[in-house]
Parts: sequence; structure tokens; C-alpha cells
Amino acid sequence: MRITIFLSFIIITFSTSAFSTNIRVLDFQKIIQNNTSLASLYDLINKDQQTHTAIFTKEELNFQKELQKIEELKLILEPEEFENEVEIYNQKLNNFNNKIEKFNLHYELQVNNFKNKIINIILDFLKKYSEDNKIDLILDSNNYILSSNSINITDLVEEKVNNIKIEINFEKY
Repeated sequence: MRITIFLSFIIITFSTSAFSTNIRVLDFQKIIQNNTSLASLYDLINKDQQTHTAIFTKEELNFQKELQKIEELKLILEPEEFENEVEIYNQKLNNFNNKIEKFNLHYELQVNNFKNKIINIILDFLKKYSEDNKIDLILDSNNYILSSNSINITDLVEEKVNNIKIEINFEKY
């Protein structure tokens, strides 16, 4: 009788551990946003944008003055001449807006390319981590409802990724 109970206990214990899945979770977005190299890139971008922002502000003030001038000319000019002035103004303003959009897209592309580098580093680390620790499944913390904090590896991954020096290939505008 005791042997039967003992064998049943061993079989139940072995079978539950044999079929269990080793799972970990991490906050992928937090790792990317808290990356020290990304913060350095943001600092470089802010420094580079300062001179351009000052130039754009001056141009914007010039557009406001030009618009006021056109409003004053509304009473003096013939309707056709006034429409011509407005069209010229709108064309200049459209060119300026395109210039601003190109400026913003340049920096957005720089940041996205750098984030992709960080993502690749994280994925490489996670592959190695899962092989070394026999992890069956790693989930992003935004894709599950509830878990124990003991399976969260965000801090570990964040520390490892932050210790990797990522080369910043920043292109000035």
C-alpha cells in the first residue's frame, strides 16, 4: 500500500514537472525607452535641432508679417491682384510646411533606425537567454493579463542591453 502511494506520488510529481512550460515575461517598450544609448541619441538630436528651430521660428514670424501685409493690401488691390498675392503666399507657406515635414521625418527616421538596432540586440540576448535557461516562451508584458513578478525578466534584460555600447550613427540635418 505504501509503495503504491509512493509510486503514485512520484508519477504525479514527475508528470507535472515534465509537462510544465517555462515562461518569462518582459516589458519590451520599457527596455527600449530606458536605453541609455537612446537617451544619448535624443540629446544629440535636441542639440542639432536648436539651430534649425531658431531659423524656422524666424521664417514663421516672417510669414505672419507677410500675412498681415496681405490683409492690409486687401482694400487697396484689385480682387485679381489680391488673389495672386494670396496664392503666392500660400505657395511659400506650403513650401515651408514641406520643409518642416522633411525636417521632422529626418529625425523620426534616425530614431526609428536606432530603436531597430536596440530591438535586434534585445532579441539576440533573449535567444541566448532562453537557450541557456531552457525557457520555452517569452511574452511581452502587454500581451498577458496576470503573472507572478518572479517570471518578469525586464530588469535583467534592461541591464544587459544598457551595458552594451551601441554605436550612434547620427546624421545631422
